[in-house]
Amino acid sequence: MSELPAPGTDDVLWLIDLSNYVFRAYHALPPLQNSHGEPTGATLGTLNMLNRMIEDHRPSHIAVVMDSPGRGFRGEIDPEYKANRSKAPPDLSHQIQRCREIFEAYGMPIYMKEGYEADDLIATLTRQALDEGWRVVIASTDKDLMQLIRPDERVLCWDAMRNKVYDLAAVDKKFGVAPERVRDVLALIGDSSDNVPGVPGVGPKTAAKLIDQFGDFAGVFADLDAVKRPKLRQNLTEHEEAARRAYALVALRDDADLRFEPEALRYGTHKDADRLVTLFTELQFTRFLEMIEEERDAPAPVGPIAYTTLTDEAALRALAAAARTTGTLAVFAFSPDAEAMRASLTGLALAAEPGSAVYLPIDHHYLGAPAQLDLDTIRAHLGPVLSDPAVVKLGHDLKFTQVVLARHGLSMHGGGGDSMLAAYLLDSEATTKLGIVAERDAKMKWTDFSKLAPKAKRGAPKPTVDRLDVAVVTPWAGAHAEAALRLAAAQNKKLVRNQLESLYRDLELPLSDILTRMETEGVLVDPKPLAALATEMDRDLADLETRAHEAAGRTFNLASPKQLEGVLFDELKLKSTRKTKTGRSTDADALEAIAGDHPLPALVLEHRQIAKLKNTYVDALPSLIHPDTGRIHTRWDQAQAATGRISSQHPNLQNIPIRTAIGRRIREAFVAPEGHVLLSCDYSQIELRVLAHLSADPKLVEAFKTGQDVHVRTAMEVFDVPEDAVTPTMRGQSKTVNFGVIYGMGPVALGKKLGISRNDAKGFIEAYFARYEGVRTFMDDTLAEAHRTKTVRTLLGRRRMLPDLSSTNHMRRAYAERIAQNTPIQGTAADLLKLAMVKLREPPVKGARMVLTVHDELVFEVPEDRVDAAAAKIRAAMEEVTQLDVPLVVDVGHGAHWGLAH
Repeated sequence: MSELPAPGTDDVLWLIDLSNYVFRAYHALPPLQNSHGEPTGATLGTLNMLNRMIEDHRPSHIAVVMDSPGRGFRGEIDPEYKANRSKAPPDLSHQIQRCREIFEAYGMPIYMKEGYEADDLIATLTRQALDEGWRVVIASTDKDLMQLIRPDERVLCWDAMRNKVYDLAAVDKKFGVAPERVRDVLALIGDSSDNVPGVPGVGPKTAAKLIDQFGDFAGVFADLDAVKRPKLRQNLTEHEEAARRAYALVALRDDADLRFEPEALRYGTHKDADRLVTLFTELQFTRFLEMIEEERDAPAPVGPIAYTTLTDEAALRALAAAARTTGTLAVFAFSPDAEAMRASLTGLALAAEPGSAVYLPIDHHYLGAPAQLDLDTIRAHLGPVLSDPAVVKLGHDLKFTQVVLARHGLSMHGGGGDSMLAAYLLDSEATTKLGIVAERDAKMKWTDFSKLAPKAKRGAPKPTVDRLDVAVVTPWAGAHAEAALRLAAAQNKKLVRNQLESLYRDLELPLSDILTRMETEGVLVDPKPLAALATEMDRDLADLETRAHEAAGRTFNLASPKQLEGVLFDELKLKSTRKTKTGRSTDADALEAIAGDHPLPALVLEHRQIAKLKNTYVDALPSLIHPDTGRIHTRWDQAQAATGRISSQHPNLQNIPIRTAIGRRIREAFVAPEGHVLLSCDYSQIELRVLAHLSADPKLVEAFKTGQDVHVRTAMEVFDVPEDAVTPTMRGQSKTVNFGVIYGMGPVALGKKLGISRNDAKGFIEAYFARYEGVRTFMDDTLAEAHRTKTVRTLLGRRRMLPDLSSTNHMRRAYAERIAQNTPIQGTAADLLKLAMVKLREPPVKGARMVLTVHDELVFEVPEDRVDAAAAKIRAAMEEVTQLDVPLVVDVGHGAHWGLAH
């Protein structure tokens, strides 16, 4: 398939068939409206199409074409042309006008011509542009326009909604003929939507065969006797007049009185930002309103900047003095290692003010490397500035830099700006990669590290930063520090405008310091319990493997999906439930679906679960114990999960099973140092409590206020039984429903979870919402507001962008709708835990420290003789972190290891 012209190409005319896109959006998207009742769905869908075109392809010249009222010259050819079309509904007509206003405000000329349709105007502008040596991209799915596609790819059609390009090959696939013969095919088959007559019994394939046989439309009717099929020959004979009329109707005229004037069509030179602000405010298109305002605030493109290498003591003293004068220092640590607690310090990028930055090489290793300042000298001159909180530190992923510096005797305080965290808050779904953020928000030109390193010889490792020439690294590294300075100003405006500054300043930045400390201090892990567990697991795995072979009737490799597929489906004749590109699926879902049909699938599932836990934790954790500290230093990720949750990597502590015996055994390896215990403080059912508060559902609120078991209460409501009649099974099913509501679980997923039919699961959900009407209203209102703004927010104001709420793809739109409903709940719970961590930034008692946070739990090392005092202070801080309509409850436990504490 051909590709569209490169973004920003200056000799390409983009022609937008506006009527086509508004009509498609109107029928593809749900009927949205703003708070005033104005219909907005088609307008928003069309605007999304335009935005996709501008962002992805940066067109230099755009013209917009629309149909004019009436049937034009084609109505004179055939009075029945489009006679079958009913008048456009009022909400569609209104949105067509709204789209026209928006495109005009963007400064795009809109062409309409009485007597001509949009297709004819597109044909006219295409001809004129080609005559001037230009190329043309037609943004439309109208099949008639495919007549204009050129074999030399100077004219292409493009479906912006599906991102599909129509070129010569695509036309041949669709019609079976070249573009210049599309008119011939269309005339033979007709078009019922436009009431264009065709020949009965002639579809696209038959028409293509006729054109292939006779050369063209005229050739078909010049030699009808050569048509071999009698019925087809009869139809062609009897409907020749209608076909010739259709041939005239589907022709595109390129003689409209228009002029191709490139300067008038240059995009961006005639934009009326004030008018766009007015329109987007009226329509309540928050995201597009923000985009216009951001364009107004955007910094000017960055010009040449002085990036220098710092290798002498005097220059280092001067930089430290400059930082104290400006009160600001951008800092980046560079290392070939991704794990901060094991990273060497290759060098530092530093900048005290915009316009210049330095690179301070420290540990480069290559022949001819320049003399580099030693760490003692750096600590003497730079150390006091780094540790001075009065000098504001800026960076991108400051935590990594802080941890690396701390490992090398350089303590950094005064973190006042982290462009990674700011980018994450502004759009948690988008990348936080510095290069992309700097290009977008600071208008900087960026060079990726991959462009610095020379191409490695086959099989050889790619050079790391410490092996590259300092002169090559300096401008690349310096750009990091410069970007931090420029982004601080640009992002702060966006944070303020989007009401995210308080969340950034008062929550995320302080939390970064806490996570830095936790990552640096780590958690103590005893390898002995893991070694014993590994031996037991090896024994269990061997036993499961033997039993699996017995169940299969022969030996095979349980780890081989191909061998397992053959045993299950070819030899045991079990029914395959799902296919993949490589064969019949043997993943967990596929095995669970057939687990009741034969013993083997359940044995394989159990074997996989044990093997995964052994590989991921039991075998891996000892190797992750730091040789210097004797502790494990997981990397806490603050800008990863779109809900706002903190996650961890290397190892991922979030995935250790909580309720399984193996999970508890793994937790036993996380221990307290001598004279201390681990104190676990875990929010009880925090997401359900948040749901009760947000929905204000009286029954849910009452259950939590009175301390009633909420799952029992739900069972009472759903099964309509008194409390003493609720069975453990009823409670278990109701618990699944309670949490299923939070995660947007539908009947299919709930039925699978409970092992019941889809209809029974649907009944559970309906019964739930019938009893908890407040929850249903909250979910509906949240979704309606999300459709309007394409965003959702948590109680603390955290925002999640959901552009897929406008997607024409049903699955993507449905997924976005589930996210819209559960993010305010999950995100608020995550925010409350973070807020509690910030409130507990100081040790609750002397000698205590926070070492872990997993899901809704905080774990502290606490001196044995201060456990009760610490527990009371931590519980109070967590339970009183904010005022909800229901009480927050924290479960507390302690012991020599995490297994006892949780």
